[in-house]
Amino acid sequence: MNMPERPPPLRPRPVRAASPLAREFLLYCFLLVPLASELWMLPNGTPGDNPVKQVEADLGLWAFRFLLMTLAITPLRRYGRINLVRWRRVLGLLAFTYAFFHVFVFIVIDKKLAMNVVLHAVLTKYFLPFGIMAFLILMALAATSSRASMRVLGRKWRVLHRGIYIAACLVAVHYLLFFDGIRTEPVLYAALTLGLLAARFGGKHRQA
Repeated sequence: MNMPERPPPLRPRPVRAASPLAREFLLYCFLLVPLASELWMLPNGTPGDNPVKQVEADLGLWAFRFLLMTLAITPLRRYGRINLVRWRRVLGLLAFTYAFFHVFVFIVIDKKLAMNVVLHAVLTKYFLPFGIMAFLILMALAATSSRASMRVLGRKWRVLHRGIYIAACLVAVHYLLFFDGIRTEPVLYAALTLGLLAARFGGKHRQA
C-alpha cells in the first residue's frame, strides 16, 4: 500500500523591494519635510521678526543645499567610491522644488502678485537677476529630467543638463550679493560651490 506523498513545505514568498521609481518618490517626499515645516511657519509661527522674509530666505538656502548635494554626486563617486548616482535626479528635483517655493513666496506672499513691484525689485536689487537666471535653468532641467526626455533629446540632453554648473555659480553670486557686506555663510557656500566644480572638472581633466 502506497503512502500518500506529503505536500512540499510552503516557502515564504520573497519580499519584493520597491521599484527604483518608488524609492525615488519616497525619498523625495521625505526630504520635503523642511518645506512643509517652513510653509507651516507662515500662518502658525514666527520664525524671526519678518516670517515671510525668513521663510523666503530659508527656502532659497534649502534649494542651494540640494543643488550642492547634486553636484557632490560625481566627486563622491570619483574620490570616495560612494555611488549615489541613482539619487541625483531626486536631489535635482528637490533643488528645483525648493527654488520654486522660494520664488512663490517672494512673488505671491511677499509682493502679493504686484508685478510692478516685482519688476521694480528686479531692476533695483542687483542680486535678483542672478537668482532668476538660475531658477530658469533649474526649471528647464526639471522639465527634462525624465528618461523619456533623455531619449528624445539624445546628446543634447547631456549638454542641456550641464547647465547645472552655471546655475550653481549664479546661485552662489545671488547669495553673496544678497547681503550688503561680506558674511561668512555665503562665502562658505560659494567656496564649496567652487570646490565641487573644481573636483568635477579637475578629475575629468586628469582622466583625459
